[in-house]
Amino acid sequence: MSHDEKAGFLQHIEPSLKDGSFVKMSFSKYRGGDSEFKGLMVNLISTIEGERLSFRFSYKTKDVVKNYEITKGISLVSEITGKDFLAATLFTTNEDYSLDYSKKRVPTLHTRKPAFGTALSREHNREKHRIVDPASEYFYLLGISSKEGRVHSDKYDKFRQVDKFIEIVDSLVASSELKDKSEISATDLGSGKSYITFALYDYLTNTKGMNAKVKGIEQRRELADLSNKTAIQCCFNSLSFMEGKISDGDSDSADIVTALHACDTATDDAIAFALRNNAELILLAPCCQKYVRKRMHIPEDLKPVFAHGILEERLAVILTDSLRALVLEHFGFETKVFEFISSEHTARNTMITGVRQKDTGKRNMKALNEIEMIKEKFGIEDFYLDKILDLK
Repeated sequence: MSHDEKAGFLQHIEPSLKDGSFVKMSFSKYRGGDSEFKGLMVNLISTIEGERLSFRFSYKTKDVVKNYEITKGISLVSEITGKDFLAATLFTTNEDYSLDYSKKRVPTLHTRKPAFGTALSREHNREKHRIVDPASEYFYLLGISSKEGRVHSDKYDKFRQVDKFIEIVDSLVASSELKDKSEISATDLGSGKSYITFALYDYLTNTKGMNAKVKGIEQRRELADLSNKTAIQCCFNSLSFMEGKISDGDSDSADIVTALHACDTATDDAIAFALRNNAELILLAPCCQKYVRKRMHIPEDLKPVFAHGILEERLAVILTDSLRALVLEHFGFETKVFEFISSEHTARNTMITGVRQKDTGKRNMKALNEIEMIKEKFGIEDFYLDKILDLK
């Protein structure tokens, strides 16, 4: 009987969402262990990635909002009803359904006249204006969004990365010598499925109104071919892709060089490429920093701190990216290292950016001294960028 009553309650949720009669859901009689918790309300909202069930967890001093894809949201409702909450009400424009549990955890389903004659607005509090438009044709052709411009639920994290990336580019361009240029070139190293590359071309050409020439370099021929085909379909005449490795990229000039998730020393090759091609702006999202870890030695006084493998691995990552940032500073770039996007969307969330400062013809020797100090401190005799760049 208990199962039937709860199932009877749950079976009304999805139809009300589909026919537009859903108003909201409320939960009470909380039986969890958090003394600060006050209540839970669930609303249907429209977001850029589609409709979502928005769970508002209210505490004495704050509200926490989490949005879930519809199927996952309904699954969560099923999980918490009768466990964390002993009372739940589904409000619809047709009827209201209340499920109440007794002290012995026996549920009873009640049906009442609707408290609301119309559904609440589904408009979510508008997120900030996006530079990237999910309705762009290339997002549809690349499998990110539908023809109507709705981001597929399993691609939302990727879309957020692209959107955040272009937001960062927009900010850096404004602070660089590129802001007043009418013609601009960019190279995306390791372009992969080319979401970033297309968005970058679209931003430079259509948002900034520049005469942009953008190239993607990708070692997998099938991806380069697919991207070239998509560029033709979108009439992006100055966007092209070539098969190749980052380390053997051509020597055309590139005002902007990007390399996202370039594994291990591929990020260093991207730095060398950018310097070789006189880039004004560099954006890197490194990963899999193994080269330094194999070569570094933990000083005796720090061995208790880094006695565990995972901590030693994190140290290697920090040292690698610190050295990379200092190399860029040595060559006249203002650098920043920061979280690219929340780890909720990707575990590879560090970004290194470099904006070239006014060329004085002199290298930053302070940065070079700091590089040598770090290498000496951790016994790093062989740093990859030493091999491919003249740091003296």
